Amino acid sequence: MTRSPKRHAWLRILGTSDVHAHLRSFDYGRNQSADGWGLTRLASLVAKSREEAPTSVLLDNGDILQGTPLAQLYGPLSAACAHPVLGAMEAMGYDAIGLGNHEFNYGLDRLEDILAQTDIPVICANVLRHKGECVSEDIPLRKPSVILQRMLNDPETGEARELRIGVLSVVPVQVMKWDGAHLNGRVSIRDMVESAAHHVTQLRLSGAEIVVLLAHTGIDAKGDVEGAENAAVALAQIPGVDAMITGHTHRLFPDPQVTGAGINADTGTIHKVPTVMPGFRGTHLGVIDLYLQRDDGAWRVVSHSSDVRRVTGFAEDPEIVRIVEPAHQATLTYVNKPLGRTPRPIHSYLGQVRDDVPTRIVAMAQRDEIRPWLERTQYADLPLLSASAPYQTGGRAGPLAYVDIPAGPLYMRDANTLYPFPNALCAVLTTGAELSDRLERSASAYHQILPACGEQPLLDPAFPGHAIDTIYGLTYRIDLRQPPAYDENGVRLMPKDAPSRIVDMAFAGVPVEAEDRFVLALSGYRAYGGGPYAPFPAGCIAVQTASCGLQSVAEFLRNGGLDRMSRDPCWSFVPIPGAKAVFET
Repeated sequence: MTRSPKRHAWLRILGTSDVHAHLRSFDYGRNQSADGWGLTRLASLVAKSREEAPTSVLLDNGDILQGTPLAQLYGPLSAACAHPVLGAMEAMGYDAIGLGNHEFNYGLDRLEDILAQTDIPVICANVLRHKGECVSEDIPLRKPSVILQRMLNDPETGEARELRIGVLSVVPVQVMKWDGAHLNGRVSIRDMVESAAHHVTQLRLSGAEIVVLLAHTGIDAKGDVEGAENAAVALAQIPGVDAMITGHTHRLFPDPQVTGAGINADTGTIHKVPTVMPGFRGTHLGVIDLYLQRDDGAWRVVSHSSDVRRVTGFAEDPEIVRIVEPAHQATLTYVNKPLGRTPRPIHSYLGQVRDDVPTRIVAMAQRDEIRPWLERTQYADLPLLSASAPYQTGGRAGPLAYVDIPAGPLYMRDANTLYPFPNALCAVLTTGAELSDRLERSASAYHQILPACGEQPLLDPAFPGHAIDTIYGLTYRIDLRQPPAYDENGVRLMPKDAPSRIVDMAFAGVPVEAEDRFVLALSGYRAYGGGPYAPFPAGCIAVQTASCGLQSVAEFLRNGGLDRMSRDPCWSFVPIPGAKAVFET
């Protein structure tokens, strides 16, 4: 990292991303205090980082409104209820916020209600009320950008001079799949790179001397194709971008493990643009220092440094604690509502490699919620199946991010742990062939296992745990001697006539034929193409509910669903002689 020579002015850019409504440093699932995350601790780190620099701006890169029971409590509430996340961010003095994909989880109307409560500029360039023939004809849902003013002392003359800082935000186009139930027919979207390139130019024409890009997208060396979900590398190549805050994938940058063409963790740059990615849930603060000088009456960057700072060791800011305490207490009351009992422990430590109880609970709750809706349709006589995945499987969320419910009382916090997303539920018409393809995509999360080759890794780490669906109501086996048919993005790797990993698929003991018809209960996220799954056409949606999967799980537990639930496994692996698969949990 470089340091500023005395003849240069100094601007510090402080960035957060993917806070996911973690306000207090508290684990609601385990009902205990936690160290190492939360906006209240982050506020103390922000204050210290501001004190070190003469001039700074504080920006957030999105995904602030979803992710904790507090978010589940306040997300669906009426516009009359002030949202505690924005209250905390106002008190911390945020200068601008970019939209993340999870901001849309509660629907457009609720999002606009929430954002109307704050004076902080909330921006997004590529989610559109109207998509024109070209970017200049687009009508964005929010303002695409904002220009902030700061005064810097000219190191040559000592005079205070205005600096105009343009801030621009973009979000992945996949938001239209992930929240299609809320967005389809109401908004459109444009590719992040195409949109950002236009608006960077517009900011420059409007007098911005420095441009900061809030890119709610990951860092992937392959992300240079149109429509890429993780396109930070391509965005960094847009002329006129001086600094970039990335996110979405919950990783850290600078980080030596993040590599690829144009990515330099030593200098904290992507194609020479200083860049940070500050983890998630408020574990880190991104710090970009820009050192500036004036040439021909304008400021320009002459050197820079990038860093991510941990909140561990910082106390919670007492003023932010005071502001969010009513919401925290309301959340504690909410998560500690009793729902029943479980006679045995429920955990997800093996959720990726077996038909697991937490996954089955969610699927059975979905089925129970959908069935009354389905009985009012022409599809009531078709077999009803249900698809779900393990949602808590460690990984980037850390070693505590598993379901671990002891035998005994069940509470609302346990339902939140089992189903942490505010997804609406739906049901789709499908066929045996389509079900086989969906299971093939799920089974692609496993490496090919070769006979008589000793220990081999089982899971492909590119696939998150929540990409591994189980379809309940069927029975089937997975043959890992065959290579995976899809990659983690759902791109087919093998010819369609290649042998399938999915074998012995049956319904009620009868082999499923390609043309057999079923109804499948699942989340709207999955129905519209979330993860490595093809979206169902609009004409295949048999039921679209406003019911949240979390509430369905809570009702299932409250109404004794555990006592009615079968525990006979619906799938298993085909034995492979002489092979040993290694699974880390």
